[in-house]
Amino acid sequence: MTQVLGVAEAVLYVTDLARAARFYTEVLGLPLTAAFDEARFLQTGPNSTLILFNVEGIEKRVSVIPSHGARGRGHVALAVPAEEMDAWRGRLLAHGVAIEHEQEWPQGTHSIYFRDPDDNSLELIDAGHYPAVWARLQK
Repeated sequence: MTQVLGVAEAVLYVTDLARAARFYTEVLGLPLTAAFDEARFLQTGPNSTLILFNVEGIEKRVSVIPSHGARGRGHVALAVPAEEMDAWRGRLLAHGVAIEHEQEWPQGTHSIYFRDPDDNSLELIDAGHYPAVWARLQK
């Protein structure tokens, strides 16, 4: 069985990270949960997050994590039950979808990255990932 539980994360690309973070925290009231050189993570619900990436920085980033598509393409992470990761991997492969990368996260969670036909970056992420991140950040 394979099921999608919801959108785990959405990504927006910005040219001024500080200005964007102020807008989302002050105007929309979203809690800032993490800040990195080129990104800000905002909690958008009990099981979802919005990531703001500095568009210039993300295009230059060197990482094992696939580029989320800073210009003309987007990224969506769909929350799935951890116990269904193998079934999802099988389903993707059965449909001829190439797996771009798999990531084991420090929280003990897992992600599978792949592309849609328009080259958007898609991710299946363990539904427990962001609750684990937020719990760790609260300590």
